[in-house]
Amino acid sequence: MYHTHLENCRKESVELHKRCSRISFLRFITAAAAVIFFCLGYAQRLPAAAAAILFFLLVRRNHVLKDRLDYLSHYESVILDYEARLDNGWKRFSENGTRYEDGAPIYAADLDIIGKNSLYQYICTAGTVLGQDRLAGWLLQPDEDIASMRLRQQAVEELAHKTEFTLHFEASARPLKAQDYAVSQKNLHAFFDAAKQNTESFALLQPAIRIFPALTLTFFWLYLCGIAQDRMLSCFLTAAMLQLAASFLAHRTHTALLAPVYKMNQTIAPYRTLLEQLAEESFTGPYLRQLQQTLFQNSKQNNRQTNKHKQTGATQTSEAVSAFRKLHSIADLVVLRHNVYASLLLNSLFCYDFHCAQRYRRWIAEYGHLLQPWLETIGCMEALISLGTIGRTRQTHTLPQLSDSSKPVISGTDLRHPLLREENAIGNDFEPTHRTCIITGSNMSGKTTFMRTIGVNLVLAYAGGFCTATEFSASYMKICTSMRTTDNVNEGISSFYAELLRMQKIVEAGRLQRPMIALIDEIYKGTNSKDRILAAQETIKKLSKPFILTILTTHDLALCDLEHDHDVNVQNYYFTEQYAENQILFDYKIRHGRCETSNARYLLHMAGIL
Repeated sequence: MYHTHLENCRKESVELHKRCSRISFLRFITAAAAVIFFCLGYAQRLPAAAAAILFFLLVRRNHVLKDRLDYLSHYESVILDYEARLDNGWKRFSENGTRYEDGAPIYAADLDIIGKNSLYQYICTAGTVLGQDRLAGWLLQPDEDIASMRLRQQAVEELAHKTEFTLHFEASARPLKAQDYAVSQKNLHAFFDAAKQNTESFALLQPAIRIFPALTLTFFWLYLCGIAQDRMLSCFLTAAMLQLAASFLAHRTHTALLAPVYKMNQTIAPYRTLLEQLAEESFTGPYLRQLQQTLFQNSKQNNRQTNKHKQTGATQTSEAVSAFRKLHSIADLVVLRHNVYASLLLNSLFCYDFHCAQRYRRWIAEYGHLLQPWLETIGCMEALISLGTIGRTRQTHTLPQLSDSSKPVISGTDLRHPLLREENAIGNDFEPTHRTCIITGSNMSGKTTFMRTIGVNLVLAYAGGFCTATEFSASYMKICTSMRTTDNVNEGISSFYAELLRMQKIVEAGRLQRPMIALIDEIYKGTNSKDRILAAQETIKKLSKPFILTILTTHDLALCDLEHDHDVNVQNYYFTEQYAENQILFDYKIRHGRCETSNARYLLHMAGIL
């Protein structure tokens, strides 16, 4: 699928480059003709003017083609990113969510949800700051409301069938992705704050900025007509200097007022395009329709038009699109005032800064209260598209069934880890019937990867996205993990004590008596075997509650004997390996029972230690 899109994109790019070359040649010819006709004198002014007009039309056409070429470049990069996700090329993506590590839940690091080589890095297609933040929020702070999860699932599934729309939406947002996150976030929040402020101007200002430019231009016209030239020239210069002086006195105020829109001028055009695409697309699901309807929220001057749209369902330009077209025009005017020569000329003739400020004030008064909801709608759409990434890159995927059960429930068929290459990922069926699952197995047999497979797919399910399985169902459970525990020399924390603190948090979470799942890797690996077995047994008993599902791995086979303890409700699982021609062969398949093999001595022999 992506190969076809890529070929079509490159064919169009080649054709547009040829057209741009032809237009560049024609521009040279028309420019030369205009100069020649102009040099020939008065009799050739009409051909010279025609050549000049044609030149400017060609310039405009070339600009349109360049914009299309830029868009195709972004479109191609989107497709190449999807192809990179088919192997390990996605690990080179710069957007990996590291900025969200502070304050993230413990499972974020244990399950590789954010950071280098993470789930976020794999699925994130968002170009806007708001889209990236929304996706991270859904992954790190799941909504406990099953109904909300199901609504997002419906939206993700619908978007998965809209390949053209999602590719174009991502391509349109790609220019925003290239900008620095911190700068973009700062400018965006400053823009939101400015849009909420009261920016009323003096009542007499509006007629004044119309009358003075009219008088100035009238004086200049009369001067050109030869009517009282000395007096008209004096009046013209006086009026021009008064306008320039007024603009100079108000320069600091206008600069402060217009600063947010000036800093956002590079992003307004992409936002406008995204709003247009979102408003024009047809959706059937309630969540997507609700998002789209946000773009038709009425401004303070368009209540009747919006009500008519709601009643008839007639297609019309959304309020958001109309507003951003106006804002785009204002941004172009604001950028021009930062050219010194243009600013001097325009302010002396037209009170230019005052007009820019007045237009921006009117825009804020009409649309300011809707700006943030509109852009958050774009962010939400980007996050939903990101949650569908697995559905567009994996053959084995499904939307999970979310159970309303108040008890921990999980069931998976052909369950796979989404960050492994699909041809290397081994699927496992898993449907625990006991409250505690003890997984044993030799080194590198797949115990930890399997546990992360469960955790990552739960995170995807609660966010509303696709999971890597043929079937997957789960109830909502708080995710608690103890996998990557490290010592801290500065704080005097050993590796064992670090794990103990982690286990303490899991036990405390269990005291809330709310559904939770505890994923514990090699429990108490930082201490001797005697103490480890004793501590593990007591911890398992502590976590053996009807509302807690505990899945842990261990090399201590003595813990498997808990299967006969009716108080803890344990079920044993294991991974194993085979040996052939001096090689260890793993099948990475989970089985019921306890492990009967070990490979440490064999690995030491292979490493040359034994």
